[in-house]
Amino acid sequence: MRIPTKLVLSLAGASAIILGAYGVRELGKEQQDLTDVAKHDMKVLGATLQVAVENALRDHQMADVREILESLRLKDSGIDVLVFDPAGHLTTQLGTSPNSADLVLEAVHEVRLSKEPLIHIEAPGRLSHIVGAFPLRRDDGSDYGSIAIVRPLDVLTADLRSETNSTILSILSLIVGVAAISWFLVHLYVGRPLTRLVTAMKDVRAGNLTASVSVQRADEVGTLTVEFNSMVRELGSARRHLIEAAESRESLEAGLRRVDKLATLGQLSAGLAHEIGSPLQVLLGRARDLASQPDITPAEIRRAAQVFEEQSDRIARIVERLLTFARRRAARRCEIDFVATIVTIVDLLEHEARRRGVRIEFVRPSAPLKVVADADQVQQVAMNLLSNALRATPRDGRVHLEVQASSFTTADGTIKHPSVSLVVDDSGCGIAEELLGRIFEPFFTTWADVGGTGLGLSVVKSIIDEHGGTIALSSTKNLGTRFTVHFPTNGAAQAKGMVT
Repeated sequence: MRIPTKLVLSLAGASAIILGAYGVRELGKEQQDLTDVAKHDMKVLGATLQVAVENALRDHQMADVREILESLRLKDSGIDVLVFDPAGHLTTQLGTSPNSADLVLEAVHEVRLSKEPLIHIEAPGRLSHIVGAFPLRRDDGSDYGSIAIVRPLDVLTADLRSETNSTILSILSLIVGVAAISWFLVHLYVGRPLTRLVTAMKDVRAGNLTASVSVQRADEVGTLTVEFNSMVRELGSARRHLIEAAESRESLEAGLRRVDKLATLGQLSAGLAHEIGSPLQVLLGRARDLASQPDITPAEIRRAAQVFEEQSDRIARIVERLLTFARRRAARRCEIDFVATIVTIVDLLEHEARRRGVRIEFVRPSAPLKVVADADQVQQVAMNLLSNALRATPRDGRVHLEVQASSFTTADGTIKHPSVSLVVDDSGCGIAEELLGRIFEPFFTTWADVGGTGLGLSVVKSIIDEHGGTIALSSTKNLGTRFTVHFPTNGAAQAKGMVT
């Protein structure tokens, strides 16, 4: 229910209660006034009849008594007059009402005892009656009996009914008037301003922070309107500041990305210069040595050519890894059997493991495990991790692989993703603790002496990040290294997570 309607109904209800109470009070007062007038008239009429009848009885002229009563009946046909002897027996009755004697018996009895006039109201039926009983006395004070008068209060009842109807009609008119005026005033001073405020609020909720309401009042509603306009202006200012801050942040992030790219480019360039510089120095030294020896033998030439071939292959591998890292194609994801994909890599490297005298332990589930991923890139991850494990493991050592269903959570622990995990655990020399933080850096390698380029694990990390998965590393010097990789089963994870 709307506020104007509530206010109008409340005012109308309050008016009805107040006016109703006032009307009841006035009707009661009117009834009392009419009753007092009727009693006064009865008292005057009774006193007059009392004197006339006493005089007639003193003169023993009963005919005069009847004549007086008949004359009274002619003037007021509704009056019943009853005369009682000293013993309380009815001697004369003028009137048509059969219940008049019953109405006056009690009053006559009280008058006989008290010797004083008695006037009261009787209401045996629908119409009320006023009853007056007056004692009749001789000059010596002895009792003649009593006279009783019964007058119906039809006129009084009609007047009260008319007054009641008039009062009710007046109260209803006042209530309707108060309700109409209240509705108009409430609509003018409350309903209309609130409607404008609601319309402006809807505009603000729709995004229009220029909406405002005109202020034309100096009351509470006007104050509310002023505060609303101030709030909208502050919201608009806050939104502009947020937009400016967002644009500034985007610009800063773009600058940071450019700086990061430049830093990465510098790091790659430095690493590339170092990695390619070493074999080039070897090639250059061999070439100068050949040029400075006039009597070189074919065996020495063959040996120099072999060095040229080895160092050239090394340069080619470095360039190939660099191109793979810098220009790796976008992942083409689809639902694949993760176990079958890893089995292919294990079979491929099984011969290399036997050549190195290393045992591969492969634990896998019997049922397929499905993930949404790029099969070639998953194999590239497995190839790099397994190759590094074989290289780090001494003869008669072992490399343990395990594939299983798992899950991982985001770094803040709020989102949990189902996944398939790949664990590669070797029994090799391990990695020094101070080097663990740099293991995924481009061109960082602990195998530089055997041709390591330092790009393999960087590629692994970038592939896993692109798939929304995680990679965790733990290593103990001279005991071995473990890599744990999680690929989300639905391919939808975006944020880096933590292994669970």
